[in-house]
Amino acid sequence: MSLILKNVRKVFTSYGVETVAVDNFDQVIEKGQLVTLLGPSGCGKTTTLRIIAGFEVPTSGRVLLDERDVTNLPPNRRNISMVFQSYALFPHLTVEENIAFGLKLKRLDRSEMRRKIIEMTDLVGLKGLEKRRPDQLSGGQQQRVALARSLVMEPSVLLFDEPLSNLDAKLRETMRLEIRRIQQEVNITSVYVTHDQVEAMSISDVIVVMNQGKVMQIGSPFDIYARPENSFVADFIGRVNFIDGTVESVDGDTVVVSAGTTGNRIIGKKGTELAIGEPARVVLRPESLSDRKEERINSLSGKVLKYIFLGSNVEYELELSDGRKINAVTFNPIERKLPVVGRETELYFSRESAWVIRA
Repeated sequence: MSLILKNVRKVFTSYGVETVAVDNFDQVIEKGQLVTLLGPSGCGKTTTLRIIAGFEVPTSGRVLLDERDVTNLPPNRRNISMVFQSYALFPHLTVEENIAFGLKLKRLDRSEMRRKIIEMTDLVGLKGLEKRRPDQLSGGQQQRVALARSLVMEPSVLLFDEPLSNLDAKLRETMRLEIRRIQQEVNITSVYVTHDQVEAMSISDVIVVMNQGKVMQIGSPFDIYARPENSFVADFIGRVNFIDGTVESVDGDTVVVSAGTTGNRIIGKKGTELAIGEPARVVLRPESLSDRKEERINSLSGKVLKYIFLGSNVEYELELSDGRKINAVTFNPIERKLPVVGRETELYFSRESAWVIRA
């Protein structure tokens, strides 16, 4: 079932002061897609999720499940389930009793209930743990119970409110892959809220980047990372270098930028509409820079200030001739020489790696 948000806006008023929490959110989420709302704290992602769930009513705009308008329906009439950050399990009930809680409210017969519980415990990897209580489970196992309890109700849409934030880093990595596997296996339309960029990149079909209530960009993980539409998205997703300059020429999707006081001319790909003479910003990811020229047509030279050896790769910082600092990453340092602090180094990058947007 598809989920449609049409110009959803939410304004909170406190002591006569209005705060726009969500500003004209407009998106169609197709059946089976996992869409992640990503952004810093206070950007409006959780409010958007609560509007979808029915816990908040939008100030304006509509929420539709397929063609059915559910904007003013209470949560229990939307057929939407949510997996909470805190798991919200009943501590005195066993795994199977927690999973069955919603089914009992539906008054299913015992044999049908049992069939669904077995199906869910097998799907989420809890087979053999059915008689345990939450305090006898690990954090990851508790999250699986919460997921099974939501899925067993066969919702049209499944919502995730930062479900992995209470887990340690290694367990988060395992569980996000499990959530993605289960979501794809069940083929359920899902909306996932997180502030973790890696989490969003690894599980999403579509990412919606938000800031101060506004949607900054909507796209695939690749587009969000490699083709950001503005400086906020480029800076929020991963590490980035910005080289500011002026547009010299534009030819189709190729743009030439004069990079200010460095004297460099950078040939890149046009990310936004640009005019000759207009200030521009070149977005360069650290891993795009290499000390090997090969087919790369752009270059920057500078002095190595410091480096960090991380085994599989080396991260280092260069100071350009105008005092600007940039970061670079090189891989397989066993095969290649480590950078020398204080030495002048030239780094090369391709036209495709230089993504040019408005300054």
